Amino acid sequence: MLSAPDTFVGAAVSLNGISVAYATDSGDSVVAVNAADLNIEAGSIVALLGPSGCGKTSLLRAIAGLEDPTAGSVSIGGATVSSQGSGKRHWVKPEKRNVGMVFQDGALFPHLTVTQNIVFGLRSMRKALSRTEVLARVDELLDLVDLQGFGNRLPNTLSGGQQQRVALARSLAPQPKVLLLDEPFSALDTSLRVQVRAEVARIVRDVGVTTVFVTHDQDEAFVLGDRVAVMQAGNIEQFGTPDELYRSPATPWVAGFVGEANFVLGVVTGNDATFAATPIGVVTIEDRRTDPNSNDVQVLVRPEQVNLRHDPTDDTEAATIRTVEYYGHDVRYEVELADGTVLAARTHSTELYARGDIVYPSFQSRQRGSTSAAFSVDHADA
Repeated sequence: MLSAPDTFVGAAVSLNGISVAYATDSGDSVVAVNAADLNIEAGSIVALLGPSGCGKTSLLRAIAGLEDPTAGSVSIGGATVSSQGSGKRHWVKPEKRNVGMVFQDGALFPHLTVTQNIVFGLRSMRKALSRTEVLARVDELLDLVDLQGFGNRLPNTLSGGQQQRVALARSLAPQPKVLLLDEPFSALDTSLRVQVRAEVARIVRDVGVTTVFVTHDQDEAFVLGDRVAVMQAGNIEQFGTPDELYRSPATPWVAGFVGEANFVLGVVTGNDATFAATPIGVVTIEDRRTDPNSNDVQVLVRPEQVNLRHDPTDDTEAATIRTVEYYGHDVRYEVELADGTVLAARTHSTELYARGDIVYPSFQSRQRGSTSAAFSVDHADA
């Protein structure tokens, strides 16, 4: 069966100094990916996360062989499939890379049945398989994506989520070592997107194929990705686990992109420089990315790290509740300090505040992960 752990053998993917550039109509060159380095472990799921135009799809297509990089090298399973440099070029065609790809819209053939679409994915293996073996493979794939009995249906009779699962089955048919997905859920409505991405995550983890997917949705990247590469303007700003990115972002921009972020001015205290005095109390600094000669810092504080109380403490300042957003399980507030600084806070809904209430925000020192990152004041323009 295709779901057996030893059926698929995921391959490691290594990108070294990959650059991708495009020529414009005016003759200029636009750099989409700038000297990107990325090492993806075999069998892992990696998200390429970033805003539109940051280069994440170009990087994915460079792995697939659909883009010819202007510099650098790509290797899959230890074998170089693309390299540029010193006037020499090495290039392996996309169909020879043992890579499967699922596009944003599924790209199914509308005039072919589900079975015929999946069989198309086996085109490189059909000479080695009998008709009986091909049909058995299709049945296994339909079972894997939970579409048993749908083989004779046409794509236009399927829901958007079902079409994406057929596209996934087609890509998995030749048992690729690497699976690439380009915004595979963006065309689905919100409720269906959550359901389909959970199904896709289950499938790729069951079969063990190395998976790289593109998304601009931070929730999607964090839910599905073992590790996430955050991209901006053609550069990989940071590569790490969701927890590393959220708790120890490399830059203020990353901090703001992977979650809601408050930045408060602080002054480093203590001989070991692990504390900062701020308007919401003393904050423990775990990750200091600042000028060592300056004690003035911008401290990252996530909304869930902000505690609100009616009574003041010795080291906190008064603030006014400006907005209240009730979500049932928690409440999001915006509070304004005396100097005009606005902080977001998320608290449990056991104690509610109203607009105009005076509160005293403080740092949640007892919360899990109650440490923060600090950045130089001059560069913290998140």
